Amino acid sequence: MWHGRRVALRDLESKTTLRSQRPGRAGRSPSARLTVLCAAAVVTAFTAAAAAHSATTQLLESPRLAEISRAGGPIPDTLLQTAPTSALAPNGFWGGEYHTSSGENVTVYASNSYPVDPALGQRWADFLATLQHGSELSSVTLLLAPPLQITRFCGWEALACYSAEGSLLYAPGEDPSSDFSAEAVVTHEYGHHVAAHRSNAPWRAIDWGPKRWASSMQVCAKARIGQLIPGAEDSLQYELNPGEGWAETYRVLNERRLGVPEPPWEIVSQSLYPTDAALAAAEQDVTTAWQTETTSVRTALSRTTRTRRYTFATPLDGTLKVTLRPSAGLRAALDVYAGSARVTHAVSARAFSRTSTICGARSYTIRVTEVGGKGSFRLTVAKP
Repeated sequence: MWHGRRVALRDLESKTTLRSQRPGRAGRSPSARLTVLCAAAVVTAFTAAAAAHSATTQLLESPRLAEISRAGGPIPDTLLQTAPTSALAPNGFWGGEYHTSSGENVTVYASNSYPVDPALGQRWADFLATLQHGSELSSVTLLLAPPLQITRFCGWEALACYSAEGSLLYAPGEDPSSDFSAEAVVTHEYGHHVAAHRSNAPWRAIDWGPKRWASSMQVCAKARIGQLIPGAEDSLQYELNPGEGWAETYRVLNERRLGVPEPPWEIVSQSLYPTDAALAAAEQDVTTAWQTETTSVRTALSRTTRTRRYTFATPLDGTLKVTLRPSAGLRAALDVYAGSARVTHAVSARAFSRTSTICGARSYTIRVTEVGGKGSFRLTVAKP
């Protein structure tokens, strides 16, 4: 997420700390992460901004799906870390919970700067429900406001901001400029909302992308050699941030699904442009969240061959845990290989476990050698 130069927000300066700056391309200002210490401060500051503009009547846009592709460069926004908050109607806003044609409930509020029109609130709820989504849709609260209110709360030049803990998405209710549509900004931000509600253990999905997409894009392997930089902080590294790559992939996923023409890939590095396989993985991440590892068990008795090899496919990055339980009287050695590289070695007559990070290797070989005595063993392998 990216925005321009830092701003001291009068209403928040005693309650917030600047957590990080995320970069833009050369010549563009970096973005920031704000740590907001209480949800009340979030609503108070945003309400104050709304009141400042209540005298000016704006027009809330009626969203159109065809507009999700209109983004003329990096989408400037900020990420807020807030205490969890209930989706109660904030002062200075109208709206509430809307029931969509898909049978889901979506919470949408619009600034009082916009004339009250429940039909438009319903259309924005239907817009979100039309995007590819999972159960996280019911947890989001979309707050729509004029661009100037957004910048006063989210930061100078910011088009939107998002709170992962509060599932609060602050976005423009009208096109913020000729280069950006409100629909493109909301779709990009909703991609971050999806990531915030997915797991990519042991990494944060909001920084690395969800499990299947990140594995397909080799995010871990590329991060190890510096080709990608999750949570990038400086202006030269923003476009290598896979968290932003995921948000834009989410937008591409919806463009293709809805038959909307794709604009040039200008937000992040071309290395993050999704392949067909990555888009398929992204769609699976959205519709069926990855939750846990799979476990395989192998057992064997002593025999003439004292060494046994087992190969396991590892299509997803994450944590590999190998547990060996020799029977009484057997001393065994365990060797784990990723390709030709040995990642762990241990010898014991008792049960033990070893863990390793799967990072780009798509199969592992495990070798168990009986080094003393006779008996049996049980090998358990847990992987994403």
